[in-house]
Amino acid sequence: MTLYEADLDKIAVEVKSVSRKTKAPKEPKVEVEVEKEVKEQKKRAPRKRKAEPIPEPVPEPTNPEPIAEPIAEPIPEPVPAPVAEKAAEPVAEVKVKPRGKRVKRDPGEAPVWFNKYVEGVKKEQAAQKQEKVPAKQVKDEAKEAAAKSWKHGLTRDRVQNEVDGHMSRMYSMIFSK
Repeated sequence: MTLYEADLDKIAVEVKSVSRKTKAPKEPKVEVEVEKEVKEQKKRAPRKRKAEPIPEPVPEPTNPEPIAEPIAEPIPEPVPAPVAEKAAEPVAEVKVKPRGKRVKRDPGEAPVWFNKYVEGVKKEQAAQKQEKVPAKQVKDEAKEAAAKSWKHGLTRDRVQNEVDGHMSRMYSMIFSK
């Protein structure tokens, strides 16, 4: 039997037709009750340890009779087992690549995703036209159209408002409640 394989004939229970008028009485759900008890016990269990009380020092009784100390037998020290020395394997040093510095984006230049969006739109328009246009030409035209569109303040503002609204909705969904 594999991990997800099971003999359904052994597991399956015969199902009898139940009419709407006569229903079998509901059996008490023992598993649910046990789960509830376990949850309650977990709730009752303290999560933090309480500080243990410090016992008060007990004054030593003063007896005039000295107590004889038992004689300590010398304890033999365990002899360590001989360890087989392993041949020293040369460990290759790991070269850490320095991270590239983050490039500050020029606000006058269109973001990459905007360029890709305009390029996708231009490709769809070229595909619907009857005359064929080379892909390289479509890509160049899309790049020029994106740059020209981004130079207009209205386009930049609309895109920025959409992005800000999207980010605020995501933030509120993630961190609300």
